[in-house]
Amino acid sequence: MELVIDANILLACFKKEAFTRELLLDARLSLFAPEYLIFEVSKHLREDASLRRRIGLTIKEIDHLLILLTQNIKTVPYQSYQSYFSKALVLAPHDEDAPYLALALFLKISVWSNDKGLKNQTDVKVYSTTELAYWLRK
Repeated sequence: MELVIDANILLACFKKEAFTRELLLDARLSLFAPEYLIFEVSKHLREDASLRRRIGLTIKEIDHLLILLTQNIKTVPYQSYQSYFSKALVLAPHDEDAPYLALALFLKISVWSNDKGLKNQTDVKVYSTTELAYWLRK
């Protein structure tokens, strides 16, 4: 199954009890992301001290885990999906969600996200982690 992975999914993989991490590493998934995803997640983890305390990892451990978690995610440059960006801005509940929707529109695939606001549009199918786990159990 091909999916665009949202930043909130990658962030969820850093929790100690991360069921999401198991799904992320499932060989049945082919994951895509805007090329800035890794920068966005890294920046968030580095700048949010309370988040780092909750996950219990040092910056060095975060960097190492980020490399491991993203090695099978295919990143796509903005130029590839920029023609879909204006439509995605209209669909997205927040501007920062637009790149994920634009990439999904470009690739004609669904999005994996736990952002409930993304489900308020009908142009791109959005799977939550729970829905994806159910689909993979079939």
